[in-house]
Amino acid sequence: MHHYHEAGIATEGVKNVAMVFVGVVFVINSLDSLIRLYTDNLNLTVQRLGMRNYMLFNIVALSLLTLLFKLEFLQIQWVGALVIGLFFSCVIYIGYNKLKTVSQIDSSAKDNKIDYSKIETAS
Repeated sequence: MHHYHEAGIATEGVKNVAMVFVGVVFVINSLDSLIRLYTDNLNLTVQRLGMRNYMLFNIVALSLLTLLFKLEFLQIQWVGALVIGLFFSCVIYIGYNKLKTVSQIDSSAKDNKIDYSKIETAS
């Protein structure tokens, strides 16, 4: 979009609608992926909640996250600073409390097998 603006290229009509559609789909997909990861990690699965409750919970969570970004007090700089702060807090926690455990890791788990033939068949 920035290129179109800088070059003075008109984006009326179909181009504008297509750009808005792609942007909205991208945001919904990103939020949906985050919600799915959090529900899996918190064990809020379909098997535990049931399909109806799981769907309702995810729709409410997705709607609340979308509405949260409409509020004027939320600045992207603050969100970025919070994420960076959380990252460094986790690194410091691991460094102080789990350093011995982490230093004993010499490879991935024996059950993790990498099948390089899948890469060759993909192209």
